Amino acid sequence: MPKLSSFFIFVVISVCLMLLLYFVHFNLFSIPFLSHEQSDWSSFGSFIGGTTGPLVAFLAYSGVRQQLKEQRESYQKQLESLAFQQHMERIKDSFERVNVLSINSVKPLETHVQINLDTCLSSQLKEAASNAEPFVILQDVIHASRLIQSAAFVYQQYIHLINESTKHLSQETPLNEHRWCAIATWREFEKRAKFINHLAMKTESELLKGNPELYKDERKEILMCIGSYESWERDWKRMGIGF
Repeated sequence: MPKLSSFFIFVVISVCLMLLLYFVHFNLFSIPFLSHEQSDWSSFGSFIGGTTGPLVAFLAYSGVRQQLKEQRESYQKQLESLAFQQHMERIKDSFERVNVLSINSVKPLETHVQINLDTCLSSQLKEAASNAEPFVILQDVIHASRLIQSAAFVYQQYIHLINESTKHLSQETPLNEHRWCAIATWREFEKRAKFINHLAMKTESELLKGNPELYKDERKEILMCIGSYESWERDWKRMGIGF
């Protein structure tokens, strides 16, 4: 587009110069190297018109073509932005749904050890978990662990997508709100994850470790749960968030 603008300016200046020469030559003073015959100027005008006419037409065609191209690009960007926003909303909804399922999966464990995660302190979690019966809670711990790991996976995808989309932006955008909501929700996971981890460690030490063949698959799940918590704990410390 800048090249077309430059060409348009060149054509306008050229036409203005020719009109100025004609006016000066016939109305102010004669220019020695220019003809005084009207017929010569008429022929010259026909030549200029025949030459510049197609150029101006081509310039107009190029301008319209460039404008259509820019409109298509703008429309494509709008479609991409809409698709991205819808994708973000789907991930957010998935994250929130899995979070609710994770909260509900811990309820039987809370009932078993007679504790309420909403009101308890961090120092109470380990003591409460010590009263659990590993054989009774094994399947509930595995179920809760699977859900919280699923939620963690969705969270990582969610926050990665937000960060990738905003890393070149220097101002606040709606995506910053998405990031704040994601981090605030992720903060809620720490107490729940810590409680599940205490139960998983008790189950591993008192039940699974002594019966590796009998609980082969269950032990894999529990060890994965413990390993995931250790990774999340490092992330929470790095992010400076907690309960």
